[in-house]
Amino acid sequence: MNDKTVNVLEQYDMEVLRTFKGRGTIICDTNKGNRVLKEYKGKPDKLELLDCLQRGISDTIKTDTLVRNKEGMLFSKEADGSMYILKEQVDGRECSYKNEEDIAGAFSAMATLHLGFTYQGTWTQGLTSTDQEGKVQEIPIYFYADEMEKHTRECRHVKNYLKKLRVKSDFERALLQEYDYFLEKANAITALASEQPRQEYEAYIRENGLYCHGDYQYHNVIFAKNGNSGHCAGVVNFEHFAHNSGALDFYLLFRKISEKSDWSLSLADHMLEAYQSKRHFAPCEWRALGLRLAYPEKFWKIINFYYNSRKSWMPNRNYEKLESLIRQEQNKEKLVHKLFGVV
Repeated sequence: MNDKTVNVLEQYDMEVLRTFKGRGTIICDTNKGNRVLKEYKGKPDKLELLDCLQRGISDTIKTDTLVRNKEGMLFSKEADGSMYILKEQVDGRECSYKNEEDIAGAFSAMATLHLGFTYQGTWTQGLTSTDQEGKVQEIPIYFYADEMEKHTRECRHVKNYLKKLRVKSDFERALLQEYDYFLEKANAITALASEQPRQEYEAYIRENGLYCHGDYQYHNVIFAKNGNSGHCAGVVNFEHFAHNSGALDFYLLFRKISEKSDWSLSLADHMLEAYQSKRHFAPCEWRALGLRLAYPEKFWKIINFYYNSRKSWMPNRNYEKLESLIRQEQNKEKLVHKLFGVV
């Protein structure tokens, strides 16, 4: 352990026996079980609500719950001002995106999580008095059309930048060759999303007290190492949780798995069935899901990475992602059109 890690861990009531590195974390073997230390860059006040929400679903699904330090705080600070959180670890292995039973288990667990996250009055215990009078927390609801508009503006900006370059690399020429198609699609889907009733969507979330994980990826879904395949042991890393509908979580995992399976229709049906066998999407959620999937976010990710990185050298991986995107686009369109009627 380095000095910074030691200083932070000393703020907790436990004896650290050994430590080793995890995915962006320090895993600690302690006299109170395995715990995970992780830097936290969010707002401290948000952690209290997260703790409350996780305690509210503790009887439904296992999570890596936050640990308070000796002063009763959910975060600890280093001398340089950086914040850290300590969590009880969920032991097991990550969900395998190659195993259909694991995939189904991940979507089933997602539905269970969303059902548990539906606001219940008992969860107000531990919140401030203002929250107990009617407000769970002043966490904004980000309407998906706003996110699309922001990404589409960035796409236009990068295109103008590329066109002005006198000397272009092979990657830049390939990117520019495909640009009009994806930018036209981004403009069209953004326009459709902007026509959706914002007030209806936000009212549905508020009235039902909906929250979601916010970063529901297969590496955040844990299965027992020696247990039955597809049986979820828990869900971890809730730091990006959002006051939003389950469509956001579903989109994140569905898109990632679909990309790795070349947008398989049969697997898509399998994922939808695993989720909707427990929880059905409301009409406003279904529209949001379809539009999110139709939007060319992968293209935006590629150009965003390109624009914010060193232009003198582009990793081959970026070129490969562009080629994969182009190759899969037709299958993606077929899937989205069949399920949602959106092209």
